[in-house]
Amino acid sequence: MPRTRSQMVVAREAIVINVGASPPEYDKVQITHNKTGERVWINKDEPKVPEELGVPYAFKAFQKVSATHPAVKANPGAFLPLEDVDEELVVSGQ
Repeated sequence: MPRTRSQMVVAREAIVINVGASPPEYDKVQITHNKTGERVWINKDEPKVPEELGVPYAFKAFQKVSATHPAVKANPGAFLPLEDVDEELVVSGQ
């Protein structure tokens, strides 16, 4: 089944979108600073929730992409509808 033009978007600029990534989460511990004597909060050495690296997707400026692509869903502001772009600027996905 061929795609219609309305299902395609293009990247506004060259961009890498990392889908599904999240930073680690640490428990906090209160200690006494050894030089100042003040009580301070620090992160424990081991995270309670490990980081998720996600999947990186790289796009060229004005690269044509399906509107259902995970990167488009994660960052729709980085893409323009295909109809709004001059055909001379559009780059193939390969």
